[in-house]
Amino acid sequence: MIETSRHARKLFAAVEGNARVLVITEGASAIAFHWYTTYFSLYMVALGVSEIQVGLLASVMIAAQFVSTLLGGYAADRFGRKRMLVVGDIICWGVPMALYAIAQNPWYFLIGRLINGCVFVVIPSFECLFVEDVAAERRPAVFAMLRFLYAAADLFTPIAGLLVAWLGMVMGGRAIMAITAAAAVGTAIYRQLTLYETAMGREQMAAVLRATPQAVLRGYRETVSLMLRSRELVTFLAVRVLVGFVMTIWNTYAAIYLTSALGIGLPQASIAILPFVSALATMSMIVLAADRIRVGPLRANLIAGQILWLAGAALLILSPAGTIIMALLWTVTAAVSSALFQPASQSYWAGVVSDRTRAQVFSMASAAITLGALPAGPLAGLLYTLNPRAPFVLGIALQVVVLGLILSLGRRPAVETAG
Repeated sequence: MIETSRHARKLFAAVEGNARVLVITEGASAIAFHWYTTYFSLYMVALGVSEIQVGLLASVMIAAQFVSTLLGGYAADRFGRKRMLVVGDIICWGVPMALYAIAQNPWYFLIGRLINGCVFVVIPSFECLFVEDVAAERRPAVFAMLRFLYAAADLFTPIAGLLVAWLGMVMGGRAIMAITAAAAVGTAIYRQLTLYETAMGREQMAAVLRATPQAVLRGYRETVSLMLRSRELVTFLAVRVLVGFVMTIWNTYAAIYLTSALGIGLPQASIAILPFVSALATMSMIVLAADRIRVGPLRANLIAGQILWLAGAALLILSPAGTIIMALLWTVTAAVSSALFQPASQSYWAGVVSDRTRAQVFSMASAAITLGALPAGPLAGLLYTLNPRAPFVLGIALQVVVLGLILSLGRRPAVETAG
C-alpha cells in the first residue's frame, strides 16, 4: 500500500504548468460533459429524432470537424495556442449546448452539430499546450492524470440519471444541456486567466506572421511529405483513424442499444450507473498501476489495453436482454483498457511528432481521423436498423485490425518528422 501511494504521488507530481491547468479544468468540466454524452442520443430521440437521423447528425458534426481541423494547425501557429483554445471553446461548445437546451425539432440539432463540429479547430492548440514545455518522459504521467480526473468526473453521472428520473428525458435533458453550456464558458474564462502561451507557440506565431501564404502552403506540403516517409507515424495514424471510427459508433449508439427494447432494454435512468462504475475502475487502475503507466513500455500498454477492450466489447454484444450484469462487466473491462491504452496512445503519438511540425501534423492527422469517421454514423445507423448488434460487431472487427497494426509498431516511438 505504501509503495502504491509513492508511485501515485510520482504520477501526480509530474503535472505542472499548462498541463496542470488543462488537467484540472478538463476534469471539472467533464462532470457536465459526461452527463451530456451519456444522455444526448436519448435526448434527441425523445424530441423526435429517429435512430437513422442520429447517425446522420453524427456525420454532419464529423464533416464540420473535418473542415475545421484543416485550419487548426495554421490557426494555432498564427493566433497562438491559448487564444484559439479559449475563443474556440466558448463559440463551439457554449453556443451549441445552449441551442440543444431549447431544441424543439431536429433543425436545432443540425445547427448545433455544425457549430459544435467546428471545435476541432482548437484540437491542435489543445494538444500543443498539453505537450509543449513538458519533458517527453513526463508525458505518460500527464496523460494518465488527465484520464484519472476525467474518470473522477464520471462519479457524478448518477446525478444526471436522477435528473432524468425526476424530470423526464426531455426536461432533464434540457437541464443537462444548459449546465454543460455554463461549464464550457466558465472553463474557457478560467483558462484565459491561468494558461500561458508556450515557447514554441510564440516562436511559431512570429514565424507565421513573417511568412507569405505561399511559404505557409509550402510548409504544409513539406510536412505531409515528412509524414508519409515515416512508416511508424503512418501506421499509428491508421490506428487512430480506425479507433476514431469505432468510437463514433460506440458513442452514438451504445446508450440507444442499452435502453432499446431491441437491445438490452435497460431503464434510461439506470445507465447512469455505468459511467460511475467506469470511473471507479479507471481511477483504481491508474493509482494501482501508476508506475507502469508512468514509465512502462508504451507498446506493451497499447497491446494490453486493446486486448482488454476487445474482451469487454464481446461481453456487451453477448449480454442477454433485461440484465445489467454483462453491461457492468463491459464497463469495468473498457475502463481498465482505457487506463492503459489512452495515456500510452497519446504519449506514443506525441513521440513520433517533432516540436516544430507538431501543430501542422496534429491538424492534418485530425483531419484524417475525422474524414475516416465520417461514414461511421450513417453506416452504424443502417446496420442498427438491420440488427442492433451489427454496428458493434463491425467495431470489434476493426479493433482486431487495430491490434494487428499495434503489433507491427516498434517498441519505442522514433521522431522521423523532425525538421
